[in-house]
Amino acid sequence: MAFLDNSGDIILDAVLTDVGRKRMAAGNFRIVKFALGDDEIDYGLYDKTNTNGPAYYDLQILQTPILEAFSQKNAAINYGLVSYARNDLLYLPTILQNTGSSLVSQGAIKLDPTYNVHYLADNTKFSGNDNTATLLKADITNGLDSILISNYGGSPRFIFVETGLNTTELSSNSQNQNSYLLSVGLNDNRFSVECDKRFINAVWGPPAGASFGMDANNEGVLSLSTLTSNTTSTTSRDLQNYSKMFVAGVTSRLYPPAGNDNTSNYSAIAGPRGAWTAVSFGVNPSLTLSDYQRYGKTAQSQGASSATYDYIDTIVYVRGANTNVVLQLPIRIIRAAQTS
Repeated sequence: MAFLDNSGDIILDAVLTDVGRKRMAAGNFRIVKFALGDDEIDYGLYDKTNTNGPAYYDLQILQTPILEAFSQKNAAINYGLVSYARNDLLYLPTILQNTGSSLVSQGAIKLDPTYNVHYLADNTKFSGNDNTATLLKADITNGLDSILISNYGGSPRFIFVETGLNTTELSSNSQNQNSYLLSVGLNDNRFSVECDKRFINAVWGPPAGASFGMDANNEGVLSLSTLTSNTTSTTSRDLQNYSKMFVAGVTSRLYPPAGNDNTSNYSAIAGPRGAWTAVSFGVNPSLTLSDYQRYGKTAQSQGASSATYDYIDTIVYVRGANTNVVLQLPIRIIRAAQTS
C-alpha cells in the first residue's frame, strides 16, 4: 500500500484484482461497470477564508494524497459516490445511534464511558451464583444501560439505530419525510449487520408490528416488546471472517405535533427521519478459553470489585440496505472468567 503523488497532475491508477487476473488468463475479462468513491477525502479542508480567493478554497482537497489502487477483492470502496436526478436534494441520510433517556428506559443501551464499548454478556457463564450481567452491572458506570444479553429476545435490550436527514433546516414532518426520503428511495426497509462469525453467530432485530412515533400525549413511544432472531447469513465480500445477516428496518412515525416540535427529545435525527432498527446479538457458543486468550484477554477486571472476566473486542457494522449509510458499533463480548 502506498500513496500516489497528487501534487497537480491527474493520475489514473488501475490494477486488476485477483479475480480480474483469473478472468483475463481465461480470456473472458470484460469491464461492464465501474464505481467511484472518495474514501480519502476530508471535505472539512474546504477553506472559504483563504485570502488568495475562491480558486484556492478547495486546493487542499484537490491535492489530497490518494491511495494506490488495491488488488485485493476485500479492499472495496467504503464511501461510494452516488447520483440523483433531483437537484434539490441538499442533504443525504446519515445513521446515528439513539441513546436518549426515554429509549434507554425501554431497553436501549449506550456506550460504556470508561472503555467506549457496548457490552455483550454471555449469561450462560457464572462466577459462583452470579451470571455475567449480574456481576458486570455492579462494576461499570452505566450498569445495565451498557449491557446486551446474548441471545435474549424477551424484554429486550438493544442498540437503537436511526437514519434520516440530520439538519434543523428541514422540519421533521411527514411531508418532508416523503419528499426527501421515501419518494427518492432513501429509506431502508432492512439493514445488513456484518459480524465476525468467529464470535457472533446470531443477530436479533425488530419483529413485524414494531413502531416508533408520537402518542396522544405528544410523547415519543417505542412499541417493541420482543426481538426476533436471524441466524441465516452470507459471507461478507469485504471483511475477512465476517458474515452478513439482515434485520428489519421500520419507517419512523415520529412527527412533530402542531405548534410544538418536541421530537428532538426522542430522536437523534434533527430533521426528516427515515427508518430505525433495534439490534442485539448472540455469542458464538463454540468460543473456548483458548479463543479468549488468542483474540482477547482473560481474567481481567472491569471495575472496583474483585470479579474478573474474559472478553473479546470486535466491531459490528450496521448498513442501510438502500441508503448504504454505515454505523460502526464497538462490541465487547464478555463472560465471567472461566478456567476452561
